[in-house]
Amino acid sequence: MASADVVYIMQRPHCIAIGQSGEICKINDSMVVKYPKSFPGETTYNELRQQFLDVERQIYERLGHHDGILQFFGVWNETGAIRLAYANQGDLRAYIRSHDAPPQAFRKMWIRLLVETFYHIYSRKVLHQDVKLNNILISNDTPKVADFANGAIFPIDADMELICAQDPLSRIDLLGIGCIMYSIGMWQDFEYDYFENDRWPTPEELPSTHGVLYGEVIARCWNNEYSTVKSLYEDFRGCSRESGV
Repeated sequence: MASADVVYIMQRPHCIAIGQSGEICKINDSMVVKYPKSFPGETTYNELRQQFLDVERQIYERLGHHDGILQFFGVWNETGAIRLAYANQGDLRAYIRSHDAPPQAFRKMWIRLLVETFYHIYSRKVLHQDVKLNNILISNDTPKVADFANGAIFPIDADMELICAQDPLSRIDLLGIGCIMYSIGMWQDFEYDYFENDRWPTPEELPSTHGVLYGEVIARCWNNEYSTVKSLYEDFRGCSRESGV
């Protein structure tokens, strides 16, 4: 029986991360380049990974500059690679595990920034569709939403309420936002993977939100009580006004 061919793939220089569709390389202390992942003999998959990066580029261009989004510096070269800011403090999960809990006011500030950021993303007719702790990067003690490779971008005049009503999976972002809010509020990483379980969580699978910062909002995220990111944002603002923060 003939042995299978073994193909060795060389990593690009200064590679710091490899994802499902991209390879990230650091080019200096302030910038990285995200290349589409490509393997010999995988033409169809290579084209698909290129499409993911093309969508990610379109999303970054649509979103523009925002304090809560990893900064985009444009296309790098003919491969379609994109230039992004280098997040010098890793992702949210690693940051929480390696740092003592900051003061409550600091945690509130982070939560507020991220809720406002996800509302900005939604208002620009974009869905992230992969909201989790390792897609929130930390740069100079500020959280930045990153990795839109699984995202969806709609026409700027799209009716997002109708889209979310017709496609229940469009609300999975809300589940992830709740996990991020909880993780920051408790300074303890927690995630629930909808796609791994193929369902929303049961109460037994979730930690208590009693006494947690914005606990009522988090519980509603987990219980699928919001129809859109807009409804989450409006409820969050109302809770913030009531609590004076």
